[in-house]
Amino acid sequence: MDLVTIVDEQNNKYTYKRYKGYAFNQEVVGNVRDRLEEVANFKVRQDDVLIGIFPKSGTHWLYNTVLMLRSGSLKYHGSGPGLEFDDLKMMEHMPSPRTFCSHLRFRFLPEQMKLGKGKIVTLTRNPKDLVVSMYHMMQKMGDLGYQGTFDGFLKRFLSEECFCGNGSWFSWIKDTEEWKTPNFLCLSYHDLKENTFANVVKLAKFLEVDHDEEFLRSVSESIQFDKLKESHETTTPPSDRWKHVSEDGRLPIYRKGKVGDWKNMFTVAQSEHFDKIYRENVEKLDLKIYTKFE
Repeated sequence: MDLVTIVDEQNNKYTYKRYKGYAFNQEVVGNVRDRLEEVANFKVRQDDVLIGIFPKSGTHWLYNTVLMLRSGSLKYHGSGPGLEFDDLKMMEHMPSPRTFCSHLRFRFLPEQMKLGKGKIVTLTRNPKDLVVSMYHMMQKMGDLGYQGTFDGFLKRFLSEECFCGNGSWFSWIKDTEEWKTPNFLCLSYHDLKENTFANVVKLAKFLEVDHDEEFLRSVSESIQFDKLKESHETTTPPSDRWKHVSEDGRLPIYRKGKVGDWKNMFTVAQSEHFDKIYRENVEKLDLKIYTKFE
C-alpha cells in the first residue's frame, strides 16, 4: 500500500491510499490490504443488511430509512458503522438484525454477501450533484484527503484516482452492475425524493418487514431532509472516531439535499467537460445507468 500525495499546478493537494491500482480514502483503517482481507472474510448473517453506496449519494438517508423499517420505530439512528472505517470486531458482536454501511466498490464487499447471503441496498444519485456535495463536505472538515478548489477536485473525481469509490464513479457503477444478485436492491435518489412513499413501500417489501400503511407514511414523513438534518444536528452525540476531522466528531453530513444543485456550482465549461467524460464512460464501460438525472 502506498500513501500518495498529488499537488497540481494550482497547488491543490490530493492524498489517498493506493493498493493494487485502486484509490482508497486515507481514513480506511490501517493497511488497506489487511482491511480488505478482513472485510472479504467478514461473517455475514442471513438477516444482515448492507447499505453499499457511493459517498454523498444519500448514505444516512437510506440508512435511517432502513433502520426505521427494521426497528418499527421513527427514531433517528444517526450514522451506521462502516466496513472500511469502523471496528469490525464490534460489528461482529452487534445483535441481529444488523445494518451497516460501506462505500467500497462491490468487488471488495464480504464474499458471503456477494454470493447472496444477507441483503444489499444502494441509491444512485446524479454524479454532478454528489461531487458538489462531497466537495462542500470536505471543505468543512480537516485534512480528509483534499485541500483546494472545486475545479481541482472535479478533475480527480472524474479519474480513477478518485478515492471516494476506489476509482471513478463510472467504474464504481460498473462494479455494481456486475455484482447484481437477487439480494440486491437499487433505488434512485431523485425518485426517492419525488415519490418517497412508493419507494418506502418498495424498500419495506424487499426487507421483508410487515407494516401498515399508516406507519409507512409516517416513515416517509420522518425521512424528509429537513427533519433528518435537524435530528442529526441536535441528537447525534460527539464521536472520537471523527473528531480529528470535524467539530466534536459530528460529521457535516447534511447540506442541502437538493436535486440539481450542481447548476449553482458548475461553470459551463466544467459541465460540458463532465458531460463529455460521462458519455465516453457510459459507452466504454457499457453502463446501464438506472437513475434519473436532472
